[in-house]
Amino acid sequence: MYNDYTATGEAFDVGISTSRAIMNYGRGMDPLECGGASEYENGNGSLMRILPIAYYLQKRPNLAMEYQMEIVHNLSSLTHRHPISLIGCGIYINIAIILLENKLSLYGAVEYAIKTTIEFYESGAWEDVSAYSRLKDLSSFLELTEIEIRSSGYIVHTLEAALWCLLNTNTYAECVLKAVNLGDDTDTVGAVAGGLAGIYYGADKIPKEWLTALAKKQYIEELCIKFQMLE
Repeated sequence: MYNDYTATGEAFDVGISTSRAIMNYGRGMDPLECGGASEYENGNGSLMRILPIAYYLQKRPNLAMEYQMEIVHNLSSLTHRHPISLIGCGIYINIAIILLENKLSLYGAVEYAIKTTIEFYESGAWEDVSAYSRLKDLSSFLELTEIEIRSSGYIVHTLEAALWCLLNTNTYAECVLKAVNLGDDTDTVGAVAGGLAGIYYGADKIPKEWLTALAKKQYIEELCIKFQMLE
């Protein structure tokens, strides 16, 4: 069962924080307290898996941001519950929700989402929101050179790298290729950037050869159909 949802039937490269959270759950700990709360446990493990909740929240436009973010925070806390991780997931999901509404340009949607999410955290005295200060002036952030963008497993770096790639490219393929070519934690940065690019450009813009090469392609398609039917 441990390997059921893997591409090849074998689990590998399970992050330290995620492994520890799984062990905590196995010991009977409350799920929302299983994630690491240390400043040194702010990897991108919760960011890389959290995107689907945007679809759930987007269908509930009357839900106040306070409650939207509570849901996001709870999902992150399963493996990562330090404020920096919670805030990073909050920013990412709000961007996804605004993109799903399809009312603004790509830049406008990202800028608006970042602004409103950071204001939400600042109004709640979340001091750790300062970790994302480079995103507050989005136009200046996008002018940074590639060497100034880090793509490590630290959640702040991952989110920054993903957004920098998304807004400095013009197609789904360009975005994902730019993300993975940054190096370091390529799979996660590519996934985080690709998630938002997929929402904006649409599934039909994903290169056909990439889709054909997917492991368990039929299973993924069936899972997507079931997900669409959820309310």
